[in-house]
Amino acid sequence: MKKLIALSLLSGFLLGNVTYPNLTGYLSADLILGDNTFPALRIWDFVDRLINPHLFVSNTARSEGDTPTYLYTYIPADVSGTHTPLAAAVRSEGMAEAAGAFFYGETEGPGPAFGGNSLAATYSGAPAIGFEVNGLNFSGNPLAPVRGIDIVNGGNAATQWALGIETSTDRPQGKPKVGIMLAGSAHGFPHAPASESGMVIDHIDSGEAIRIQAGDRISFNNEGTIYMKYNPATQQIEFYNQDELKFAIPM
Repeated sequence: MKKLIALSLLSGFLLGNVTYPNLTGYLSADLILGDNTFPALRIWDFVDRLINPHLFVSNTARSEGDTPTYLYTYIPADVSGTHTPLAAAVRSEGMAEAAGAFFYGETEGPGPAFGGNSLAATYSGAPAIGFEVNGLNFSGNPLAPVRGIDIVNGGNAATQWALGIETSTDRPQGKPKVGIMLAGSAHGFPHAPASESGMVIDHIDSGEAIRIQAGDRISFNNEGTIYMKYNPATQQIEFYNQDELKFAIPM
């Protein structure tokens, strides 16, 4: 079988050289699958952001919604368990950094660039999680720097957001009830979301740690009946219990 595969790849390689003689001799990957080649093999001296990839698939977009690589798995109703059409894994036993997957998007035109776009939809009412991240500490060391998500912005100019939560413009009916949830026992989860603090904010350049809109309130119980807010009409900070004004501080 290995000999058959090798002969097939060799035949395609030779045919590719005959069809594209100007590309002969350039090899940066073990196997390159490209568009407009026969038999879908292209020898290309590709060095942009990849170092000797074992598999490189190139594509020149020609229409809206062009997807050069698409993996699909159908799960019949009588099949259970977890099924993943695409999986990647890496293990490091030394000083090397291990990254299970890398996604990159860039733009030099007016169109936006997305490093990744993850979607999950439900048509039955079963849970749908757009993206789940797990930081696991199996070292036995409680001081190990394990984090669920690290957001790192950079560049040669200021960026807009590190984390943005918006509502879909074409499907606004799916607006979340809660923008950010630190879920615990009060919301049906068996464990507290954190052991020391729900949120820690270090020093901010401007000195402003939190900003909310005038008239909005901050609640102090799970029912939301005890709260405070700044009332722009009266220009005072007001404290309420069951929507009854209890105390006010003129501003």
